Amino acid sequence: MAVLVSDAKRSGLVPSRATPITLALRDDLPWLLRAARGDLAPAEPGPGRTQDVIDALRQRGALFRPDLAAVTGRLPSEVEEALWDGVARGLITADGFRAVRSLLQRSSSNGGLRSRPSGLRGLRQGRSRNTAGSAGRWSLLPSPSAAADPDELAEAVAEQLIVRWGVVFHDLLARENLAVPWREILWALRRMEARGTIRGGRFVAGFSGEQFAHPDAIDVLRTVRKQRPAGERVQISAADPLNVTSIVLPGPRIPAIPSNTVTYVDGVVASASTAGAGTGEASAAEAARTAS
Repeated sequence: MAVLVSDAKRSGLVPSRATPITLALRDDLPWLLRAARGDLAPAEPGPGRTQDVIDALRQRGALFRPDLAAVTGRLPSEVEEALWDGVARGLITADGFRAVRSLLQRSSSNGGLRSRPSGLRGLRQGRSRNTAGSAGRWSLLPSPSAAADPDELAEAVAEQLIVRWGVVFHDLLARENLAVPWREILWALRRMEARGTIRGGRFVAGFSGEQFAHPDAIDVLRTVRKQRPAGERVQISAADPLNVTSIVLPGPRIPAIPSNTVTYVDGVVASASTAGAGTGEASAAEAARTAS
């Protein structure tokens, strides 16, 4: 698993609701990093706890959090802060989500907990000590692929996009953080169409430029087009990738944070709410994009 933050200039010692987390197969990390970063490299920290942790990982490989404290001679709290700083810089990753969850829980507990009976507190602390070593290992992110063929990299990105979205066109990539330019992805999509693995055409009305679709997505679009509206209501978190307000669907952008929600009725934005604000209704006629 890789934990990445797009802005490598952040010093972020603690996670925030806007911290993006990526789950990836470790074997795919070199080309994924090349696709996301290009020739850019994260900034190394100056002397201090973060540099001590990075040096330990560089010399010894993947380590559990208690081992990092022993190797660096740093306090557990300093190791935690160093890990978050390394994650925010895009230098450190974990081999499982449990490692990240353990830091999130510790970060929350440091913000203040309600008082508990001493017996329960002791049980909780004992459980934390027993599971500390099983929370997962931390390691340095591998270097991006140095000699990646541009065409092969563009095709790998194009394949990932077509599987993720079903239909791919330029406007849909507004939320994608890619160093590979659209023109190279477009050429890759054209090559895939020539091989017969995807289809080119006009699948979503209202957008200019070329569009490409996975064969399975075309079948789904044809089926949905023949269905009559049934009032199916689906509510999602605004952090869900399916929050495409102001990108594919018209209307105001709903920030992609978990406390915000978007409600679709028959695939059309019916309402959206943001934290601390009321619910705004959107006209179905205005929000609809016709699939063809």
